[in-house]
Amino acid sequence: MNINLILHGGATSTNSPENDKFFEMFTSLVEKNEVKILMCYFSRKKDRWDDLLARDTPKVLKNTKKKVEFYVPENPQDLLEKLDEYDVLYVAGGKAELIEPLYSDLEALKIKLQGKVYLGSSMGAFMVSSNYVLSFDGQDTLNAHKGLGLLPINCLVHWDIEKNKEEKVEMIKSTSDIPLLTLDECESVRFIV
Repeated sequence: MNINLILHGGATSTNSPENDKFFEMFTSLVEKNEVKILMCYFSRKKDRWDDLLARDTPKVLKNTKKKVEFYVPENPQDLLEKLDEYDVLYVAGGKAELIEPLYSDLEALKIKLQGKVYLGSSMGAFMVSSNYVLSFDGQDTLNAHKGLGLLPINCLVHWDIEKNKEEKVEMIKSTSDIPLLTLDECESVRFIV
């Protein structure tokens, strides 16, 4: 069974035709009339999760005619257990220091995602890539970071507003010679693995 992986360059809160297409894929890639979606906000502080869910769910519902059920997993174990019965996993962007410590608990993700849809924006795109360099000041932008490697790519997001393009490309190329994907904000790309 394949996994549909959709990586998004960030800024999902922006109203744009590109983001509408991204949110449409939450349900259009599932061949059912009722879709169950895990909304993962591990890269944000827990006290913001309800606000993020309230921001994101109308965007999904606006771009589908299907019946949709949403669930926010509490931790990696909850996420992996729920994936058995859910069709889609969305991992939102945010801070690396909040989600990277959870990577070791998410190593079974590739197995659990078989036959499902994964959507990752910004930090969610980084998580499933092999390597990445963080995008914004205030985070470690001077080192390449290792993702879970579900996709054998190096990834850079928020590319259209990136101020240090050459340095980041050199940094990521010195880490690995696998293909490099750059994504502008609101841009998404689909892979099937």
